[in-house]
Amino acid sequence: MTRATGDLAPPAQPYEYLARVYDRWTAENDYGAWCDFIEEEWRAGPLDVREVLELCCGTGTVLERLAGRGYACTGLDRSSAMLERAREKLGGRAPLIRAELPDVPAEGPFDSVLCVFDSVNYLCDEAGLRETLRSAARVLRPGGTFVFDVNSPRKLRDVFGSSHYGDDLEDFAYVWRNRFDPDTSCCDFLISLFVRSPDGTFTRHEERHRQRAYERPHLEALARAAGFAGVAVYDDYTRRPVGPETLRETWVLSKAVEA
Repeated sequence: MTRATGDLAPPAQPYEYLARVYDRWTAENDYGAWCDFIEEEWRAGPLDVREVLELCCGTGTVLERLAGRGYACTGLDRSSAMLERAREKLGGRAPLIRAELPDVPAEGPFDSVLCVFDSVNYLCDEAGLRETLRSAARVLRPGGTFVFDVNSPRKLRDVFGSSHYGDDLEDFAYVWRNRFDPDTSCCDFLISLFVRSPDGTFTRHEERHRQRAYERPHLEALARAAGFAGVAVYDDYTRRPVGPETLRETWVLSKAVEA
């Protein structure tokens, strides 16, 4: 790697710089399998799902796949940099809204709301999670579903834990340092990102991220208090039940059908 240049600025907001390399970084995610699972849930439900809202849509990969399957999609994200990438990818096929959870300024109603790739873990304030669940329920039609996933407590505590790792992917490299605090159930991530410039040098950027681990009984209680009548939890976008070794929990919350 050619040496990094320039003074290091204070850590940026999450995804301010990661947006530049996010799709390459997450290329191994099986987005197709995630969308297949979501569609199976929709087909099993009472609605003919057509209108979908994705919270924390990022660079729009899931939106792009679902729009390609014929769904009318809307995306919401707090990061302007990520939404810029999504606009490039979607080419106007889905409205995009810049907003930060728990604020969901979308008209609705929607047949389903999504929030994939552990975005819910970023809601470290329980009040924010509670309001996000209520917002999702508010914009859903009766019988609609809120499908999301979270990193399990085991993953944040034991896999990420207090560890560090990194990789060199030629045009960018990163070092990821983690620290889990059992008192807050939060894991702090300091990500040092090195991005290649046209002249071959690398510029270093830093971002701080934080995720909170939520135990399943607690999260289920919050979901039911927000107005969801049905709660199902699976192991990582499969039909396997969650267990002690689960690293990613996939939640399917159902809003009651009106009598």
